Amino acid sequence: MTAEENFIVAIISQAIVDTTYTGEVKDKVKFKMDAINWIVGLHPEFVNYCKMVGMDIDTIRNKIIANVDMSYTQKQKFKIKDEGISLWVKSL
Repeated sequence: MTAEENFIVAIISQAIVDTTYTGEVKDKVKFKMDAINWIVGLHPEFVNYCKMVGMDIDTIRNKIIANVDMSYTQKQKFKIKDEGISLWVKSL
């Protein structure tokens, strides 16, 4: 793999790690939400990165969903609700 491909794989890997966060730090809960949305929601950047490293988008997405626990803890759910944490939305 090229350095660029390794970097893209590292970005995807970090997003997967972010989806599994179980703590209560506000910024990290936000990263978790964004990472889940990025992968599950088929964000165009995720789709493009998968294509750039030759991964089938549906296959990798389905494997992540099937094998990674992306659920929110009860404390995370309360934090999201109580502190109004929302998904990052890019303005057009």
